[in-house]
Amino acid sequence: MARKRTRADDMLGLAVEDLATALADAGVGIVRAGKRSLTVRFDNTEFEIDVVPAAYATAPRVDALIDSAPEGGRVPLLVADRITVDARDRLSDWGWSWFDRRGHLRLRSPGVLIDTDVTASARSTATHDEPIRGRAGLSIAYRLLTHPTEAISPTRSGLGFAPSTVSEALDRIRTAGLVDSEGLPVIPELFWVLAERWNPERTWLASAPDPTDPAASEWCVSGTAAAAALGAPVVSTTSVPDLYVPGPVAVTIAARRFGVARDATVAAASIAVAPVAEVTEVIEVTEVTEVTEVIEVIDDRRPAGAGWPLAHPVAVALDLAQDRSRGREILDDWSPPERVW
Repeated sequence: MARKRTRADDMLGLAVEDLATALADAGVGIVRAGKRSLTVRFDNTEFEIDVVPAAYATAPRVDALIDSAPEGGRVPLLVADRITVDARDRLSDWGWSWFDRRGHLRLRSPGVLIDTDVTASARSTATHDEPIRGRAGLSIAYRLLTHPTEAISPTRSGLGFAPSTVSEALDRIRTAGLVDSEGLPVIPELFWVLAERWNPERTWLASAPDPTDPAASEWCVSGTAAAAALGAPVVSTTSVPDLYVPGPVAVTIAARRFGVARDATVAAASIAVAPVAEVTEVIEVTEVTEVTEVIEVIDDRRPAGAGWPLAHPVAVALDLAQDRSRGREILDDWSPPERVW
């Protein structure tokens, strides 16, 4: 009796087909195709590729696939509808090749290195969209991570968006497999996808703002300084404070009052509009005085004994995640949502 074809078989078959198309687009010859492998030729070099399919590849998903992959002489290559930046880094670290159906191929074998854009797969562009889009998507993903035991109701989210907007954003996140059947976040996958979209635009200040200034009452500190205060094994404990403010007006006023530094090396602080309103609306209310010791700002005009409120650990972790080397190494021991480490 013939074995019944499974969804995994379908995924693998489609992955082999799509990879063959991408390879041909990149000028790689296909010698023969198997059920889960391809034999290819490039510049008179012939080798075999083991095809590993996935739908949405994050760093944790990649780690699991690498751990379970059999060892052999073939070139392991991941084919996925979307491969996040951190997942690509993991694959490169382990010597794996990959094809992101959105249109990028990286193939590495002894004597061969191809890293190029190719034609995007119609399957990816037709069925998979960015799971986190716009202010609403960012806010919903952040809320899920900071309240991981609470599902979000479109009509009672409290996020300031229309129910239809919340519902649409939740559907995108759910379709990507980042929310489970109960509406709770899939962790750490959702965190790493949000980290890709977490791009605060920072302004470097020549002198440090005063945390006791009433105008700064809604500001909070994040980044390396906050991570150190939370117990992270950061290398430097003399980092200038990376401040979050509620809106662009605060950035403009701060730049005028404290001056703009030419770059980070001479800055006394940085300031940015929080990517999500809740970063400054819902923060740790306890003044952590030891932050003053952690943030030994070079600018002597900073009042002694003052400290900024800490941003939520999730916001601090998202900032650290932007450092693709040391920051992500520190986050290996991240334990959401109550603490970063």
